[in-house]
Amino acid sequence: MSPALRGKLRDLRFVLRIKAKPEQVYRALTSATELCRWWLQGAETDARNVGRFRMVWPKVKSKGAGGRAFPPHGVAMGDSEGYFVDLEPGRKVAWLWKLPRRCRYPALASFFIQSRGAGCEVTLIHAGFSSSPSCDKAFQGCAAGWEDCLAKLKLYLETGRTLKAQPLSFKAAMALRRKR
Repeated sequence: MSPALRGKLRDLRFVLRIKAKPEQVYRALTSATELCRWWLQGAETDARNVGRFRMVWPKVKSKGAGGRAFPPHGVAMGDSEGYFVDLEPGRKVAWLWKLPRRCRYPALASFFIQSRGAGCEVTLIHAGFSSSPSCDKAFQGCAAGWEDCLAKLKLYLETGRTLKAQPLSFKAAMALRRKR
């Protein structure tokens, strides 16, 4: 990529620690059964490189931070499809979404999983968003959506609890974790 083009793009990057084995995180991100336990209303997965996935989100009636309607990233909500790419059991999960032509966000999201002591560190990178002001809403919506996803993943893997039909932030997930 040329330096000129690189300056016109921005990335979403989240890093969090989860008290779970890397294999548990991997399974939670690739198994239809597991995805439906903590995040989705429905799912179909073929967890192999270039295997298909289909994800159906629950309807959410709540408002997110700042009173915004949640979830904020309309394309991904409802029913979405794509492919697993570059899977490494216990280490990496990458989703390549099939997006509509007018979609304002990139198709590839990658989770990197590293063992850390009694748990692991999960890094999510969703790269290649336009830095144009006209794309700010899509960028912020994806950021809120990924925070919700990762907070729900952490809550589920650390406590067994789920909150699929309401928005969840990292701060709220930490408070719920302490109430065990």
